Amino acid sequence: MGDRVPEGKRTDKARKELASLLRTTRLDRGLSGQELADTLGWSQSKVSKIENRRTRPSQEDVRTWLETCRASAQVLHHGTGLAESALVESRHWRAVHSQGMASGQSGVQALEERSGTVRSFQPSLVPGLLQTAGYARQVLTAVDISGQGDTPQAVAARMRRQEALYDADRRFEFTLTESALRWHPHGGEILPAQWDRLLSIATLSNVSLRVLPLHASFGHLQSNGFLLFENADSPTVIVETFTRELLLTDPDEVDQYREIHTRLTEHALPEDDSRDFIRDLATTM
Repeated sequence: MGDRVPEGKRTDKARKELASLLRTTRLDRGLSGQELADTLGWSQSKVSKIENRRTRPSQEDVRTWLETCRASAQVLHHGTGLAESALVESRHWRAVHSQGMASGQSGVQALEERSGTVRSFQPSLVPGLLQTAGYARQVLTAVDISGQGDTPQAVAARMRRQEALYDADRRFEFTLTESALRWHPHGGEILPAQWDRLLSIATLSNVSLRVLPLHASFGHLQSNGFLLFENADSPTVIVETFTRELLLTDPDEVDQYREIHTRLTEHALPEDDSRDFIRDLATTM
């Protein structure tokens, strides 16, 4: 078999090749960054960020850039293909956890630290930023499909991530279903403490926590949960499947997830009613 490019590295390679291709076509056309920006109706900083890989351009951005620089049909086809590869990163959990599950937590934390707003929808479990240590221990034990065995370190890393919730300059919007509130990996004895944790976090002024009861209309298919990280350079969506983590940065796709989160939140209970719902749920235990 030939050499296999590790997952994650392929996306980096595509981003690097795309940035080089765009810069080369601009220079071949004899345009400065400012001249190209003026022609496209963009800011010069957008051109610079794309060429320096600080922003992942959409396929439409790449097409417009290459057409403006009169690139050949072959270069246009190659460039849009690179753009698609650069905008979607698919990594098997073995790759995500290759340096341990605790290291995987650090990767998500880096995204959170760059984001002014984090939006979360979960149909099946409590989001990591809201989990108690006991709940997180059960979850991380269950998802250790690669046998890393570093659950204690991963739990500690997840607890450190939660410090971001107390940064009043950042916004967190959580929408989760009644099923997510009721689910537990191994034992329901962890749930009362978990519900108390949710009620406590919900009192923070920069946190919105809303519940979708089972009897409510949901407004959208709930095929999977997701995290949406809003930042100026590259808004990113993380979608987790049973076997893979998907990182999506295509602006159109991110817009779709933003709209889905808005629609689900609109169908959820108001914040005060959501807290009452959790309190009532606790009385049934």
